Amino acid sequence: MTSSSKKFAIGIDIGATKIASVLLSEKGDVIAMSKVATLPAEGMQSVFNKVAQEIKSLMQSFSGEVIGVGIGSPGKVDTTRGVVYDAVNLGWKEANLLEGISRRIDRGLPIWVGKDTNLSALGEYFFGNGRGYDDFVYASIGSGLGGGIISGGQLITGSDWYAADLGHISIDPNGLPCVCGNNGCAETIVSGAGLVELTKGILAESSVKSLLRDYEHFASEDIILTAQSGDELALFALSKMGQALGVVLSACTAILNPSRFIIGGGLGVASFNFIVDAIDEEIRKRTMISSRQKLNIVRSNLETPAVGSACLAWYMLLGNTLKKKLI
Repeated sequence: MTSSSKKFAIGIDIGATKIASVLLSEKGDVIAMSKVATLPAEGMQSVFNKVAQEIKSLMQSFSGEVIGVGIGSPGKVDTTRGVVYDAVNLGWKEANLLEGISRRIDRGLPIWVGKDTNLSALGEYFFGNGRGYDDFVYASIGSGLGGGIISGGQLITGSDWYAADLGHISIDPNGLPCVCGNNGCAETIVSGAGLVELTKGILAESSVKSLLRDYEHFASEDIILTAQSGDELALFALSKMGQALGVVLSACTAILNPSRFIIGGGLGVASFNFIVDAIDEEIRKRTMISSRQKLNIVRSNLETPAVGSACLAWYMLLGNTLKKKLI
């Protein structure tokens, strides 16, 4: 894609399965994009090498002005130092991501690091379904459940960078054990693995016919496919996942009074039509009418999560504020 913009940013999103990269204009045009397998089992340094190579490849294929790089990572991210803590799906207890990538690039190019779902919220604000909204919550359903909050036109990160950790709100203290050490966290239901375990439980307890009984093993993608064919049990499982997310978003409604929820992540986007009614019903049951008069729920329309990562560069250059305009 060509663009009349004069400045561009690179965005990198490090996921448990893939590293997504994008070259983005200040108008939101995607100039180039790519993805490679993360393969975290190969070690932290291997992941660093892949991220650096993606940045170099995008720069070598482009002659315009790149103003900086934004990198999104799961886990707890110290945005000041660029250090990632407890990125469980990557196997990182502590990773100096900023130092590791800066050393490999060695171009004097500004690099910033942030929590992946916070950056997705920035992407929605600048170029997605958050445009025109100063108060919204982004919820990402994938291998886990994460979130990002824009409140009063500001990105909320919290005192210890743990704001919007939606997946680890316990909705049933007597529920399934979670990787975080608690029980009944929302993520044990609202995630790819959570949906699969939920569905297995329903299959075991129900005599309802389902195409899923023909599978020796199935993944969340298979549940979506069977739901699309009208499979009653798959639809029920997805509605239960929607109800669990609705409990979490009800708390967000009461505390933050957002005007919009944006559902993203691979599973969130794929399952949206099957869970949105259950989310909405749960919010209506649990909150005051006055706290949700302006509220609506939409699906993310960003082309790749790396768009949000690129937006971190614009956000930093605007002085950590969303009150200014890019163009």
